[in-house]
Amino acid sequence: MFLPSSAPYSSAKLDLSDVSDYVAATMASSFEEGLLGNGSGEANTTVECSNDYCISDDQYITMIEEHIFPSPYEWLLVCLHSVAFFCGLVGNALVCVAVYRNHSMRTVTNYFIVNLAVADFLVILVCLPPTVVWDITETWFLGSLLCKVILYIQSVSISVSVLTLTFISVDRWYAICSPLQFKSTTGRAKTAIALIWVISLLLVIPELIVLDMIPPTHIRIQTVYFTDCSPTWSGSSQKTYQFVLLVLLYIAPFILMSVMYCQIVRVLWRDDIPGVHETRHASAPIKAASGKASTVSANSSADCQVQSRRKAAKMLMSVVVMFGVCYFPVHMLNVLRYTVGLPNNDIVVSISLLSHWFCYINSAVNPLIYNFMSGKFRKEFKSAFLCCFVKEKFRGRTRASTNTYVCHYASAADSPHLNDRR
Repeated sequence: MFLPSSAPYSSAKLDLSDVSDYVAATMASSFEEGLLGNGSGEANTTVECSNDYCISDDQYITMIEEHIFPSPYEWLLVCLHSVAFFCGLVGNALVCVAVYRNHSMRTVTNYFIVNLAVADFLVILVCLPPTVVWDITETWFLGSLLCKVILYIQSVSISVSVLTLTFISVDRWYAICSPLQFKSTTGRAKTAIALIWVISLLLVIPELIVLDMIPPTHIRIQTVYFTDCSPTWSGSSQKTYQFVLLVLLYIAPFILMSVMYCQIVRVLWRDDIPGVHETRHASAPIKAASGKASTVSANSSADCQVQSRRKAAKMLMSVVVMFGVCYFPVHMLNVLRYTVGLPNNDIVVSISLLSHWFCYINSAVNPLIYNFMSGKFRKEFKSAFLCCFVKEKFRGRTRASTNTYVCHYASAADSPHLNDRR
């Protein structure tokens, strides 16, 4: 009932043998209750014993299906994942649309944010639905090929998210702390994004090789139930692989981003900001139309630039903090599993399922952060919704001009000049 143990963000999964013992104990308890409820104290000795309970195969399959049927708290889990699915798809799609529609938003940082949104969109769309089914039913139904492909896409997408956040922090550090040492351009940003995807595709490629479907060993009859999607290499190799990815894709990036943003905060919240101190004191004499000389100061422009950078820094730090918080539980469970071991009980199962939901909610919450902390993104989101709802409202009527007017009005409201006044 867990995310795949081969993925670097879901290794709280218990061993198959542990799950088998847990399932067998639960099913045995259910079967004994059923016998007592029927008033029978003996098993039917005429039935050929093809299972541990000496019942017919049909009864045994029925027992399995009753066991994997969602419990009330699992239905709650399905609802929580449904919220993450809807919010993640809509929110991340709006991020891409916002940057595409507004040319003034096509900055280096926003290119990285779009790349992050694409990775989160893939995680939500491709990985969330089959993983929820796997969590609830304890069974991988989608075959060997999708076992490799879906979990590989999941690991690649989350690796892209981590590396993108890291590149954003490095880019912001150069722009604010050392503006003269590095010139950030959209061309370089696109090159960095391509590099991020290449690194991610190569880093988790072992999963394409070792992942495969593993049939249940505790069930003697032939059934798809309790089929697992797990790595086929040794336990020691899996442990080493997990800890390498833990360091490369969580601990090291999070430490680096923390150091970078601490320095950014220290620079932005002081008076002598590099590159701004000189601008703040710059002035130029301008000949007015009346013939009188006047001096125009750049203080207002410099202050607006500082405020804008501070807002952007707060937003990006919020994204990083949310990433660290959401992925901490599943990484902690992963470490505990490979060090001291995890007991197989309802509490561990519930905590593991919630930790996996936190991973998915992280992919859905970033657009909400942009909406609350960025005026430009908020206006573009409203504009996109306005165009969508107005077109739907007036569909089938002869008021196409009204649709065009409203959409153009919404886009004009997000012009670079009005955004600067935000």
